[in-house]
Amino acid sequence: MTTESNTPAVVIDHCSKWYGNVIGINDISLAIDGGVTGILGPNGAGKSTLFKLLMGRLKPSSGSIRLFGVDPWESTSPYRRIGYVSETEKMYDWMTGHDFVSTLARLHGMTREEASSRAEHVMDFVGLADVQHKEIGKYSKGMRQRVKIAHALVHDPDLIVLDEPLHGCDPIARTSIMSVIRDLGEQGKTVLVSSHILDEIERITEQIVILHNGRLLALGNLHAIRDLLDKHPHRILIRTDHPRALASAFVNSKPVYGVRFSEEGALEILTNDLSEAHSILPEVIVKSGIKIHSIENPDDNLDSLLKYLVGGDS
Repeated sequence: MTTESNTPAVVIDHCSKWYGNVIGINDISLAIDGGVTGILGPNGAGKSTLFKLLMGRLKPSSGSIRLFGVDPWESTSPYRRIGYVSETEKMYDWMTGHDFVSTLARLHGMTREEASSRAEHVMDFVGLADVQHKEIGKYSKGMRQRVKIAHALVHDPDLIVLDEPLHGCDPIARTSIMSVIRDLGEQGKTVLVSSHILDEIERITEQIVILHNGRLLALGNLHAIRDLLDKHPHRILIRTDHPRALASAFVNSKPVYGVRFSEEGALEILTNDLSEAHSILPEVIVKSGIKIHSIENPDDNLDSLLKYLVGGDS
């Protein structure tokens, strides 16, 4: 279901929230509608505060929030169209996954048969059909996260808010949850997903919001921001038994402006063009004949992105 009159699912207008003298979020304005948007920021950036404001668990100190064109503090009707997964939500370990999900469906007015059918559908969608009648207390962390997502989807919401849904999950579970989130976006749902890990969001969506110290630091396409970041000074860390010999092979390469030996058995290549530097790596390494153990990008993380955006040193 789409929003009426092309009204965005979420409109935040100069919204601030203070906890006494502590700022949770500060003068944030943005509009979000359709697809997956990643909410990025380190711990304490304001991600959870923003989600609690969206869900009506906190009231703005100033400014306003409108969901599907409605102020939720004037009418709770928008919440019938929203599914929410909290990072710290308590679960009922004695219930089966199916019962946990179908119970919420009943609270949304479905008959017992409708609720059971809908629960089976969303449990299958999140990949838990084969364990839906097992007690939640026997679920892994990844399975518990997925049943929470199924719980949020049972009433077919238009807006899904996921607070750190990948936190604490193993790689297989993370991949599965990422696939579910991407599928929701492709269905035309508006999905907000928070994380403090750049790689997680990059694997889910290109549309991002970056929060830092309660402020909106950046909004837009992640790849466009990355293109700017790639022209900023970067390090490529190559682990090898012969770092000095390998360094001599790189010193005359165009995108490399320096090398250094930061630790035993490692060579750091310094470049202002990460993409071009990576493009020449295979040829230079093969020609050198030197065995390589690993190649890493130490600056390819949220901290480096934040430093670049706020004008700090790389």
